[in-house]
Amino acid sequence: MPAYLVMVTYLVLVLGAAASAPAIYDRLPRAVSDWMFGLATVGVVGALVGLSLRRDDLSPGGIYAAHFYTMIIWVWLELGCRSPGATGLRRFGFSRQSSLWQEVTWLPPALGIAALTWNGANQIGLWSFLLCWWAHLSMRLTAYAAAHARTGGPLLWPPWFAVGLPPAQVLSAIFPVTVSITTAACALFACDALVAGATTAEGVTGLLLAAQAVVACAALWWDVVPLEVWPGRRVQAWRSMWRRRPVSFGARPLRDVSQG
Repeated sequence: MPAYLVMVTYLVLVLGAAASAPAIYDRLPRAVSDWMFGLATVGVVGALVGLSLRRDDLSPGGIYAAHFYTMIIWVWLELGCRSPGATGLRRFGFSRQSSLWQEVTWLPPALGIAALTWNGANQIGLWSFLLCWWAHLSMRLTAYAAAHARTGGPLLWPPWFAVGLPPAQVLSAIFPVTVSITTAACALFACDALVAGATTAEGVTGLLLAAQAVVACAALWWDVVPLEVWPGRRVQAWRSMWRRRPVSFGARPLRDVSQG
């Protein structure tokens, strides 16, 4: 199979699964979601071991494997903060919904990946995780600012999401900055990949990271462009449902943060 076809197939399956898993998890019954989270936890242990074993593997297979392991860890983090009514450690995971704490909780996995791949030749795991975090933080801040600044009315996000954030008017300036930086990073990764070739370690790494950057840019525009712009009622309904996904954290009524 040609290298570019392998790349496209991998990206469609893995990035598609990583993007849709949290939305599917939100709609599962409690018993099923607990089992799913348990399986994901077992997968994370295996992923961390795999990253350690692949840290010096610069073959295309080693690059794909390290990236796949990182996606498992990221999806587990996304699922971990969706446990309403939990206690103990699960309750601590649920409390990560605040803007500050949820970003802080990405640090231990990032440090763990960095430690496991320290001095290794294969560093795509760490770069991929950092790009996921950058996209995640940019989307949250942009979506918050867009939802609040557009109407000044009730937010699409839970009110405790805004704890520690600057005013929405300040955050509205984040979108052009984050989109520009992400687009520049995408172009840089893609250029390096095209120069190196799709069959080399540098080429596979660059293409994977460039594809992640493209998905991040698309998600940012998805959150900012008004709902009415999207053609077709089916697309608008699907996008509206997707935007309501974060509200499923605790199924609490929505209200404007400015009302206290």
